[in-house]
Amino acid sequence: MKKVISWVLGIVEAIIIVYVIFLTSCLLFVNDFGNTQFGKYTLIEVNKGQASLLEGVEEGDLLVIKDGNDIVKGNVIYYYSVINEQYFVKKAMVTDIKEDNFDSIYTVDVANKGETNAIQGKKVIGNYISIHRKLGKVLTALESKVGFLFLVLLPMLCIFIYHVYSFIIILKFEKVDPEEEDIEILEETKPKKKRKKKK
Repeated sequence: MKKVISWVLGIVEAIIIVYVIFLTSCLLFVNDFGNTQFGKYTLIEVNKGQASLLEGVEEGDLLVIKDGNDIVKGNVIYYYSVINEQYFVKKAMVTDIKEDNFDSIYTVDVANKGETNAIQGKKVIGNYISIHRKLGKVLTALESKVGFLFLVLLPMLCIFIYHVYSFIIILKFEKVDPEEEDIEILEETKPKKKRKKKK
């Protein structure tokens, strides 16, 4: 029974450590636009304002946008746009690409209305997207101060306390008295007396 409990606790501990590492990474790998970015992948949490700018997404969704580094004319790209001093994600079709030694400039057709806009390459997020329903709310909750406190610091504190408790239990119940240990060793090393045969 003890082995089963220890095995279950080990699995739970491993799961907690993995998600704590992931969540901490989300908080550390934030780009200049305030979103989590792992290499070519950017995580966008859809709020109410963002949902009104993109078709097919709802508030609380999580968008994972990948930069494929293969953008050509006719591609639909996702990019950052400033609205009321906040960055939001928009999408548009590329009509022209100009490159120089410093950056790329993408000319896009805004909402397919013939209105063009120039987008700097550093503001382009990517051209591939996957939508994960309602996971944006989960990520928002996890990345909040309260979420970090109760879902990161508290579990790690519990794991630490558990290991300290286990260590104390081992010391308390498995401690061997050095004097008793020496006596046992001496008794084992003493030559056994031969019994005298009766005549």
